Amino acid sequence: MADSLHQIMIHAHEQTIYQALTQTWGIQAWWTDTCEMARKEGDLCQLWFDNRQSQFTMKANKLLPGKRVFWVCLDGPDEWIGTQLWWEIQEIGENICLLDFKHMNWSKDDGLFPLCNSTWGSLMQNLKQYCESGNPN
Repeated sequence: MADSLHQIMIHAHEQTIYQALTQTWGIQAWWTDTCEMARKEGDLCQLWFDNRQSQFTMKANKLLPGKRVFWVCLDGPDEWIGTQLWWEIQEIGENICLLDFKHMNWSKDDGLFPLCNSTWGSLMQNLKQYCESGNPN
């Protein structure tokens, strides 16, 4: 199994980061502008890309406000199905948080894995910029 790991410091309140990861308007600000997010644990998240040509379905297994978001991919590209996405927010100062992101349980470290790993690095920068400035990108 292969895991993609990223860590980034964000100068924002933990709740700001949590909302950027869990609210439809939050995800639209840094990842994809077409999505429907889970309202509670056990609900599904739907994310679309390329004018709805590509769809991902995630189950929100854990939503711990201001602290943790944990999804499991139920539908999307074959290599994504069964992978797990985990965000852990740790407040380390006043309006300063450390965000750990893991995209885990890949069956192999080739195929889509290297591209997705690189893309996640860019997306974490988008998330940081949005949380710190409030400006979507």
